[in-house]
Amino acid sequence: MNYFNKTRVVFWIMILVIVLNVSAFTSFLFYFKANRAPAADTTSCSGTCRFLNEQLALTPEQSARVKEINNEFRSRTEPVVAEIKNTRTALLDELSLDKPDTSKINACSSKISDLQKVLQKAAIVQFQQLRQVCNPEQCLKLSAIYSEIYGCTKMSQGKGMQHRNGKDQGGMECGKKQ
Repeated sequence: MNYFNKTRVVFWIMILVIVLNVSAFTSFLFYFKANRAPAADTTSCSGTCRFLNEQLALTPEQSARVKEINNEFRSRTEPVVAEIKNTRTALLDELSLDKPDTSKINACSSKISDLQKVLQKAAIVQFQQLRQVCNPEQCLKLSAIYSEIYGCTKMSQGKGMQHRNGKDQGGMECGKKQ
């Protein structure tokens, strides 16, 4: 093969490689933009809010209220969670000593328990507020979600959290303010 034929073959191979690269790049951009568009719609509602939107099929008004409730919950609980982490760190630091002080360990343990109680009460308030937003069918789904989160799925099927006709054992109707 002479020199000119070799350069001609290399030239066409280079053209082919460039075309393949350009097509791969445009395919990537198209795919990236197509998958990015739905995410932009859900930026106003993320995490728990998005999960509840999907699971409960919330209306836009309900979704806005759920977002408010979750933001309130987060603002109330973030300092408590940070304090629990700090107290756990202090507890572990004390436990790592050669001779840990049992009074400090007990104080940390009591403080963590008290903070956990505050978190649990905040979760109860959040659940009650979410129930106010939901219709009866959504309330049943919400109760099932919370039962699963708390590991009480068998309890919700039995005596613990029975829901009939949109009412719980306390007689409060889902989605209705008392």
